Amino acid sequence: MGVPLSGDITATPLADSPLSAAAYEREGMALMAEENWSQLIASTDAGLALYPDDPELYCLKGYALRKTGHYTEAVDSVSQAIPLDPRPVRYANRGYALLALGHYDDALKDANAALSLNGSYALAFGIRSFALLHTGNLSGALQEVDTARSLDPENPLFWHLKGKILAAAGDRTDAIQAFERSLAINPNYTLPWPEFRNATTDLADLNRAHVMPGLRMVPVGAGFTAAVDRVALVLTLFSPTR
Repeated sequence: MGVPLSGDITATPLADSPLSAAAYEREGMALMAEENWSQLIASTDAGLALYPDDPELYCLKGYALRKTGHYTEAVDSVSQAIPLDPRPVRYANRGYALLALGHYDDALKDANAALSLNGSYALAFGIRSFALLHTGNLSGALQEVDTARSLDPENPLFWHLKGKILAAAGDRTDAIQAFERSLAINPNYTLPWPEFRNATTDLADLNRAHVMPGLRMVPVGAGFTAAVDRVALVLTLFSPTR
């Protein structure tokens, strides 16, 4: 379950005249950089009360909702923005929330919509990779994440995801290298949603599976699982919660 929304947060105080939509957007970007999700939700709510057709405010709010575990609300918020101003980043924003919900087909549609607008949009290839991993297409997932890495080679998420795919395929050596590369770039990068396990934990689970007889790394069901013994005892690495 996500953290509370903005009920206990005071919205941005207004001066004698309301802030402009652009001012709310600038404030939202600053709060996003600070990872101040509750205040970002409060600020965008205040802005949308005055500017109900501002797509950037809807997307900023949706991003904060996803980061606080409110995935359905995140999808709803970004869905308000897309018809107003469709951009690749908006489809990617919603796509990650759909992944967190386990709606992989819908996430693929959003990734493809983003790529129809920008065929070199790395985040869209990352979303396609996530979706293919969870539907068991490991070779397709690896191809997509490698495309994402070629477009954005210093993105720790893509290296992290490659490690998950390689671990699921049983390639422990290369999985370790991918996890370590992600950690070398940024061990504390902002995860796409709260339940997504970080690379440090995934690497530790991979090493633990290696030293425990009978354990192997596999993808199971709607989430990526860390280790399964011969009677299918599952230790979850990450999974959607709703």
